[in-house]
Amino acid sequence: MTIKESAAVLLAAAGLAAPCRAADAGALQRARETAASGSEARALAITIEALKDPAPDRELYLYAVELLPERRSRDSAFLASYAARMLAAKDEDYAWYLGICKSQRVSGKAQEAVSNCKKALELDPTAYPVYRELGFTYAAAGSPRKAAETLEQGVEIAPESYQARYNLARALENRGDTARASAWYAKGLALTARSSSLDAGYYKALMKAGQKRCADRSRAKPAVRKTAAAPAAASAELSPSRRQKADDCAARVKEEYLKDNLGEALEISEGCLKLAPSDAALAAERAPIMVRLGRYEDGVAEYERAAGLYAGDKRMAAFCRAKAGDTWMKLSDPARAEAQYRLALAASPRDVDALKGLASAQEARSDTTGALATYEELLKADPGNEKARLRREQMRSSALTDEQVLAELKARFAVDDKKASALPEDLALFKDIRAAETGGGIDYLRAKAPTMRGLSVEREEKDGTRVLMTGLGYKTYVSLATRDAVRFFEKEGVGMREIFQLRDESGAALFDKTGRLTREGEALWRKAVPGSKKWLMPYDPVPESPQAKASKEAEGKIAALAARGYQEISEPEFLWLLTATTCTEDVMMDYPVNMQKIFDGRRLRYLMCFSDQALCATKENLVLPSYIAGYRNNQAYDPSAGYSGFFGSGNKKHRYCENGKVWDGTPGGPAVKLGR
Repeated sequence: MTIKESAAVLLAAAGLAAPCRAADAGALQRARETAASGSEARALAITIEALKDPAPDRELYLYAVELLPERRSRDSAFLASYAARMLAAKDEDYAWYLGICKSQRVSGKAQEAVSNCKKALELDPTAYPVYRELGFTYAAAGSPRKAAETLEQGVEIAPESYQARYNLARALENRGDTARASAWYAKGLALTARSSSLDAGYYKALMKAGQKRCADRSRAKPAVRKTAAAPAAASAELSPSRRQKADDCAARVKEEYLKDNLGEALEISEGCLKLAPSDAALAAERAPIMVRLGRYEDGVAEYERAAGLYAGDKRMAAFCRAKAGDTWMKLSDPARAEAQYRLALAASPRDVDALKGLASAQEARSDTTGALATYEELLKADPGNEKARLRREQMRSSALTDEQVLAELKARFAVDDKKASALPEDLALFKDIRAAETGGGIDYLRAKAPTMRGLSVEREEKDGTRVLMTGLGYKTYVSLATRDAVRFFEKEGVGMREIFQLRDESGAALFDKTGRLTREGEALWRKAVPGSKKWLMPYDPVPESPQAKASKEAEGKIAALAARGYQEISEPEFLWLLTATTCTEDVMMDYPVNMQKIFDGRRLRYLMCFSDQALCATKENLVLPSYIAGYRNNQAYDPSAGYSGFFGSGNKKHRYCENGKVWDGTPGGPAVKLGR
């Protein structure tokens, strides 16, 4: 397919069809006008009649495929035979595979249809209609998650297409994700407002109806009780017939959940809840569904309710508390997460998942001492957890002062015992020795060295005897590793002359001028896998590292945002803002707040609109720069102090966010909905 043809398809998807052949231009125009008036069936009839002309017209055919309803008909058979005729004539165009795909799908052959849609995607991965039909076909084949992901990729391919946004929103709504569906309907509506296309008004009406359905469905959802209900034993009081109905209902929930029909599963569970309101297992089933639908606060409340219902089963109570902690971490609230992990450990003191979560929450709160203690407990419960052991050692080493590092080196006989202060090269040596130790260097020496005398030293510690690598041991380790590394590269087909000129993928030499492994070389050799080339030959150019590439792209994005009125804030400022406003990160990044988050290859960078004259400014985000200014001037600053609300007076004090949405400023009024 030529670039011109691809552009024509994308324009057609956005309602701006490229010029057709003179003989068919009238039919395509009439069909679009008819569909825009709401009569898609009549529009399809116009395209089918015109396609009976012997001369093929791919643009008219693509529009007919788009209009074809989701049921078997004579029209679907006609489009399939039309495509078969074109393919028999050796016309390898994605349009014909797309027609066969949809014809098979509407005939109930979704699995066969997927392969033809994928063939269309291979022929042209830049055409939006391919993503539309493949997404719908995944949905028909019982893969709603793949459907939503594919349709979201389609939005990226056609960012100015309101139809693309409508199709994604409809798929999300069908899946039960009404919050995201409503947001995409709103984004599509914003595009229709700027469009002069024939069907803009038609899609505007469809998307408004979709928003109303999502709002009605959200209002219909019963609130999740955040207090613990009656003990789990209450569920046993159900009559046998009612118990059987509840069990059958729960089985249906699980069945739909495993099919990834999250919305359907949650809706069925509401009926199950009426049958067995104190069923702990049902609460534990409902919680992950809510979390996966993005209803994190409802999900965490349901996990906490389930933990209360599992009062007699400490193992399951701990499991639910740990899951509640995981969910609070997703909400960037490590303090509440830590509380749930501690409750889990109160129920089951050696619960490994709770210990892992607690250590992560403590690290997120910069509680290094607490995290180290938790890693110690985790290793007692799970002695084989090498990740926890490595992280503990890394934290121990990074927490040492220069004086303590010097003492460690002296204990290893790696520096003169009379040395008074650690130099930069001493700090680097300690880092290298610790890397060798944690990478299995002691065991390597035991296997390779003729004797361990002088290569290691034992030290008694609280948790037992610890073997340390001495300065001589490290030199011996590097010497032996150098010999083995040379043999490894020889077996990989590298010539002897070239071996000592090898570099890692960042361009750092693997061997120094004396022929010994460098720090980078030792690290690469330790992780090297036969048959997997992770090094550069002398003649290989140094590729741009993913980090450097990400950094360059990030700086470009940040500069573009600065031109639109954005300024960067620090990560601590961003985390404080989430706490001070009670907003979730998703709310901050969506309309109307419109904050931006960019990864530069090393860390996340956060930007917010700082100019009330810029295009980025909205009524809702204008106040946020003053919060950051107050925070910078006074670390104890509370933006709600002395006010009854962020947007004016009222009887109730309001934070910037209420119930996970930006408050609109009306006393007792609703929160601002996400999406434009």
